[in-house]
Amino acid sequence: MTQPTTADLLGQTAARFPDRPALRDPARDETIAFAQLDERARTLATGLLEAGLEPGDHLSALLTDSIEFVELLFAAAHAGLVFNPISYRVPPKRLAYVLEHAESIGLVVDEDCLDTVRALEAEELPDLLVGVGTDAEPVTVPYEQFEDDTGTDRTADLEVDVDESDPAMLLYTSGTTGQPKGVLHSHRNVVTAALVSLPYNRLRPTDVNVALGPLYHVGPLLCNVLPALNAGACNVIQHGFDPATTLERIDSEGITTMWAVPTHVRALVDEPSIEERAVEGVRMIQYSGAAMPAAVATRAREHVSDCDFVNAYGTTEITFGTLIHPEFHDEKLGSIGQAAPNAAVRIVDAEAPVPDAVVDTDEVGELLVKAATCMLEYWKDPEATDEAIVDGWYRTGDLGRRDADGFLYFVDRKDDMIVSGGENIYPAEVEELLHSHPEVRSGAVVGVPDDEWGEVVTAFVVPADEDLSNDDLEEFFVASDALESFKRPRQYVFKEALPKTSSDKIDRRALLESTTE
Repeated sequence: MTQPTTADLLGQTAARFPDRPALRDPARDETIAFAQLDERARTLATGLLEAGLEPGDHLSALLTDSIEFVELLFAAAHAGLVFNPISYRVPPKRLAYVLEHAESIGLVVDEDCLDTVRALEAEELPDLLVGVGTDAEPVTVPYEQFEDDTGTDRTADLEVDVDESDPAMLLYTSGTTGQPKGVLHSHRNVVTAALVSLPYNRLRPTDVNVALGPLYHVGPLLCNVLPALNAGACNVIQHGFDPATTLERIDSEGITTMWAVPTHVRALVDEPSIEERAVEGVRMIQYSGAAMPAAVATRAREHVSDCDFVNAYGTTEITFGTLIHPEFHDEKLGSIGQAAPNAAVRIVDAEAPVPDAVVDTDEVGELLVKAATCMLEYWKDPEATDEAIVDGWYRTGDLGRRDADGFLYFVDRKDDMIVSGGENIYPAEVEELLHSHPEVRSGAVVGVPDDEWGEVVTAFVVPADEDLSNDDLEEFFVASDALESFKRPRQYVFKEALPKTSSDKIDRRALLESTTE
């Protein structure tokens, strides 16, 4: 072995800490030690190969977060398979597309996702269909069949030559503007992402960690759970996010570190039971996906005053490109930090996003990232790959700026920018002020087409108080000096909840479409 592969991340930790807990599922009261997890992954790898899969084949997984999900990731790595985790929220038509486009040879599904699979025609499914916790139709092989209960070592002949440059994972983008793209990552990408994460999230063997986001995403999986496992920390499995359950687990399981998005953090501090739980042991919260609103950070520190907050910016294609260390977090609240180790970031002309078109300090432009964790390619889409990667730089499609101290700030998606009356308005800065209102639970801002102005700024609001009105919000924005008058919302739409994409981000397209219904 010249460079470690994904399977080596677990194997090396199992050698150091064989008996320490690697995974803990409180709902099932099940705990798996590192050596046990590695052995189970090897046994599963052997079973998958015996079932007819071959190194290089694509193995899809439609699973809720579970011990089996993590086992399968490492089993695929041991067997030389390309692991293709699919969102458990995927609709049937999208699932059929991904399975066909990914050329999946096998699919692993659990009972919670079985109805989605049943909605597909038989010819849309791979021949090998493994059921976790179920053997009901159309499952062809129960997962339990791969478990070794014979007392013999079935892994003795597991000799698959896997190289760091080999494909390891195939991840699909959210596809909010069309069919999702398949993002192919090598073992080198996966391992580098895990190792580069450790200097800023500083996970330790004594930590008890939980990822609040679904594991089919690069953020919670590659930048939190894998580095935690490599460090020797225990990972608590949570089946879907529920703030009351998370707070109970922090207390009962002694959770010390977590991965989240800011909406998770807000939900936790809004949950009344937080006053009854011992949460002060949380020492690190790693987040990404959006800036942490100042009001949420302030409220969180009332409960975890000494907690390190660390933020990172990334995409499915690059895993991550920037990070901010906890020493700078509060001083530079809202910043996505600086380039990660083995990465470089440039802010370039958004109209001509090429590497040499660097803009001035504090000027908004498109973020370009050159990273050691950048994807190999868009699967079966060389034209999209060539368009996305220019001279080794990945064009993110995100707008950002760099301040005088060299710290970077995410401004907005280029496609989300609102043009109203000839003025450019970034939804994120309007949302920052909206979220600071004490009676706003969550909100999102989009530009709604308008004959006079081109677009008008429209705020969708989930109120914390049912008495919150349009007039209350209008007075709040008028009284604030944080925004120019033309950036203020011109209309408010109250909702019980905001639609989400499969990546747990606000689905702006769905909100925009709702205005025409």
